[in-house]
Amino acid sequence: MKKIILLTAAIINSILVTGYAQIGMQEETDTTYYLSPVIIYPTYATDRETPVTFSNLSQQQITERYSVQDIPVLLSELPSVTYYSENGNGIGYNYIKLRGFDQRRISVMINGIPQNDPEDHNVYWIDFPDLMASTGNIQMQRGSGSAFYGPPAIGGSVNLVTNPFKQSPSITFESMFGFQEYGDDRASLLLSTKKFNVSINSGLIAGKYLLYSKLGKIRSTGYRENSWIDLNSYFIGGVRLDKNMTTRFHFFGGPISDGLVYTGLPKFVNKDKKLRVQNLSYWEVDATASRYSYYSQRRKQEIENFSQPHYELINEWKLTPKLTFANTFFYYTGDGFFDYDASWADTSMLRIGYNYGIPISQNPTNTLVRAFVGNQQVGWLPRLEIEHENGRHTVGAEIRIHRSIHWGKIQFAENLPSNFDPDYHFYEYDGEKDILSFYLHELYKPSNDISMTGDIQFVRNRYGINNEKFLGNHFSIPYFFLNPRIGINYNLDDEWNSYLSLGYTSREPRLRNLYAAEDSHFGATPQFKVDTTGGVIKYNFKSPLAKPERLLDIELGFGYNTSLADISANIFWMEFSNELVKSGQVDIFGQPVTGNAEKSRHIGLEIEGSLNLLSDATLSGNLSLSRNRLVRYTIIEDGNRISLDGNPIAGFPDLLANFRFSYKYGGLTSSLTAKYLGPFYTDNFNNEENKNDAYTVYNAELLYMISDILGMEILIRGEVRNIFNRLYFMSGEGNSFFPAAERNYLLGITSTF
Repeated sequence: MKKIILLTAAIINSILVTGYAQIGMQEETDTTYYLSPVIIYPTYATDRETPVTFSNLSQQQITERYSVQDIPVLLSELPSVTYYSENGNGIGYNYIKLRGFDQRRISVMINGIPQNDPEDHNVYWIDFPDLMASTGNIQMQRGSGSAFYGPPAIGGSVNLVTNPFKQSPSITFESMFGFQEYGDDRASLLLSTKKFNVSINSGLIAGKYLLYSKLGKIRSTGYRENSWIDLNSYFIGGVRLDKNMTTRFHFFGGPISDGLVYTGLPKFVNKDKKLRVQNLSYWEVDATASRYSYYSQRRKQEIENFSQPHYELINEWKLTPKLTFANTFFYYTGDGFFDYDASWADTSMLRIGYNYGIPISQNPTNTLVRAFVGNQQVGWLPRLEIEHENGRHTVGAEIRIHRSIHWGKIQFAENLPSNFDPDYHFYEYDGEKDILSFYLHELYKPSNDISMTGDIQFVRNRYGINNEKFLGNHFSIPYFFLNPRIGINYNLDDEWNSYLSLGYTSREPRLRNLYAAEDSHFGATPQFKVDTTGGVIKYNFKSPLAKPERLLDIELGFGYNTSLADISANIFWMEFSNELVKSGQVDIFGQPVTGNAEKSRHIGLEIEGSLNLLSDATLSGNLSLSRNRLVRYTIIEDGNRISLDGNPIAGFPDLLANFRFSYKYGGLTSSLTAKYLGPFYTDNFNNEENKNDAYTVYNAELLYMISDILGMEILIRGEVRNIFNRLYFMSGEGNSFFPAAERNYLLGITSTF
């Protein structure tokens, strides 16, 4: 008679790192079922084996630290990570930087599936609302790392693994409330954030099924004016366990809406508690830079709506004890719009008037433009793993096809003709991105103390633009890359290890570097070589001006691990050619305009560790020191050549540190955290006025677990962020800066039946 042997929660968590574990349904013949993690990454780094610089966040750490703020806030405690929030409170549009590199150059994956937008390379964390509630483990690798597919890991990579399944049936209810302090003439403390969710775990059904579902909602007023956010979230997952095979299905996402707040503020507003919460669409300051000479408020009608559902099917098949065949299939869609103020646009910009068959006697006024984007992406990630006597060989591929449509129309305006078509698109085009790569990976262990890795990746990425309305520009640009990596790890003894890795990585420019087609109505042109023979402009669509970035990354690290302390240190040398750096300008949506720097260099030291002071007290933290400089970079401004050789690179702080002190007593866990971020320039001109000042901010967290109360487990949570009410800017672009929220509080309760 079959016995159902349930896994303990600890084993489920350990599976995320260790690979396969045997799960219940054993007969006298010892029939074995294998439960793998959501995906066994060939790129997933293992301590004392993989020669990669990395840090982990375990499921317990995520549970203790995550409440309501977005993923970048949680990641910001890891080494060399900074983040900033457009609306100030960490809920909504948030961005991380790793070693100073923006997230367009960080490879982000969920369950091994690439998440960076194929055209823009950016990651929109807002499209994964409350995903941390279903996440079991996060690994962040720094430098070129060991990512064999997906977006190139220039600054590093982030791998999130969802693992919400539990061994026993349960229902969990969660509610949280956030309160924001304001120092102006409004009420000093306002209810600003609400979060509610419910999740259901089936436990193990019939010895082979695990089911999970979650629904949630987060609403926040934001810190800055009209920067509200409304996030709806869902996650539905299922696992089927067959003999030597595991199949998983995930469906997650959630429709979101928010008030636009993408423009920074001038530096002089920081100490003014009334001005620093402004949400302006445009501003100018006078020569003294201490007051506005002109500004315009953002309209309440400037909003966004978007939804990006994720469908994932993941299968792993243990063909033999030494041969595993894995397949991941996914389909992502993303549809939505944002409405922005265009009261400055005239008839030519909006492509109305007699030239376009729309007679109009004067420019429209109070114009509001709706910009729409619709995305579809389908992909297949096959992988074959072969265990051999001294290691493991992996061969795999990445096949992704991305298609998009972009258009803009006048959502509202005064003085339009009475017969104006409200669905008239004054710009429209189709975007394309095809991604194909093959990789080989070898982990070889000549002895128990030495592990060596060798990787090679061949990549073909192709951009395309078609069906552009009015201008008719169309092109297809392929990029070919060959990315090799090697590394070695040596375990000196049971406590010490060291590693060395060398990686070469290439990355194509984003589509906007080639042609910002959505901005063509107000002057954006294709960035390709031009032939003006005969006085006619002809673009050579085989010769883009923006060049691919190329990185040589050298990492040398050491580790020390005992029951009392876990300490690691590494130095890195990152040599770039054609690095895409900020030009000092931003587009109309506050995003930096970039250009190729012929040569640049990033070198640094990173230290991370934890120390068990007492049986119930832990001190952990990290320190990052770096030097980031332009070696050769010349720009042309007003016809003049300006050399920026030797200047610090914008956005890269030379010093940052994180510390956390935690104390546990019974069911009580208390933590005090501190983050220091050194000053950094917000443009590449070594301009002291465009410099984000250093800051230190402190937070406190309190958790209290009450077990077995009428069959329930109750977790009470309290947080105070920015304890000393420090007024500071988190980041900036040029002369625009993004203020952080003043002191704020959170109370929450989680009940599990």
